[in-house]
Amino acid sequence: MTDRKRWGIIYSIAFVIMIGTNYLVGGDVGNIADQDQAIIQPASYVFSIWGLIYVLLAIWIIRLFVRKDDPSPIYKSIHYWLVANFALNALWIVVFTQVWLIASTVVIVGLLITLIVIYKKLTRHGNHWFDRIPFSIYFGWVTVATIVNIIDTVNGQGIDELIGLNEYQWTLILLVIATLIALFVSLVHKDWLYPLVFAWAYVGIIIENENQLFLLTIIAGAGVVFHLLASAIVGFDKMRSRAER
Repeated sequence: MTDRKRWGIIYSIAFVIMIGTNYLVGGDVGNIADQDQAIIQPASYVFSIWGLIYVLLAIWIIRLFVRKDDPSPIYKSIHYWLVANFALNALWIVVFTQVWLIASTVVIVGLLITLIVIYKKLTRHGNHWFDRIPFSIYFGWVTVATIVNIIDTVNGQGIDELIGLNEYQWTLILLVIATLIALFVSLVHKDWLYPLVFAWAYVGIIIENENQLFLLTIIAGAGVVFHLLASAIVGFDKMRSRAER
């Protein structure tokens, strides 16, 4: 058996286990998230992005079996990082539905770390336009989800203030920080999809709060503009580079 098929099978098994776990116990995630809901939590429809992420990941794995070019640098580089990612994804679903909030925060931070590693390796070794697409969206969404999870955990511990700032003030600060992160990743790694995930989430945050929090609406709205602008700049630069070849 070739390395390509072996890794394709390993990734496929890990992916099926992750999806199976999601199907069996993931139905309660939304209900639990709505308990003591954080201000930064977006409207429920925003979470449908998981469906897109899973479909793109499935296509990415299938391509390992059928693509004509040699993808060996990719799976040799990623190695077991993707398996660890799928395992942490499944584990997060379990611990979050058990309302083990501190554990869920630890797990989702670990999930984010695996995505950072995978993303950087794909950026370095990917040689096809699709190689990074599923992980750009996945990485972007888990970045947002990690922030929401941390605030949910703080709320769940009954902490009303942290270093003198309440949840609303922290939400505003984190929105600005998340925007800066999205802009940095997008512009440094020439990724037009990553900031679009943040724009998607920010619109959901605005809708969920029904424009009742004026300053949050302004900051989130400005974030949407910056995210779309960064995506447009990177996308235009990529099109111009291809046209010049």
